[in-house]
Amino acid sequence: MLIPFFRCVFFAAGLCGLVLLTGCNTAEQRSAAAIEPSATASTHGEMQRINDLQRQMAERQRQCNEEKRRQEQSLKESHKRNEELQKKLDTLLAIDRELRSRGKGS
Repeated sequence: MLIPFFRCVFFAAGLCGLVLLTGCNTAEQRSAAAIEPSATASTHGEMQRINDLQRQMAERQRQCNEEKRRQEQSLKESHKRNEELQKKLDTLLAIDRELRSRGKGS
């Protein structure tokens, strides 16, 4: 029957979205991993390199958060579409059962 197949496909699509969403760190993880300029950085060049790396990390985190937001929205839309399709399948199945029961009763 097709309904278990579609439910399996919908479930797999949801899992793929969940895996994609786990790629970005949470705010707590980012703050725990924040790089502070080291007091041992003896040269201006080292301090500049640390600052550059911090800016790069902040930009990457911003990009990651934006991608996460897009993926969450896409996942939400996919779930909504899956629910709509499942309702349509259930309606068609009910119609099919009704037509089969009418055919047997004739």
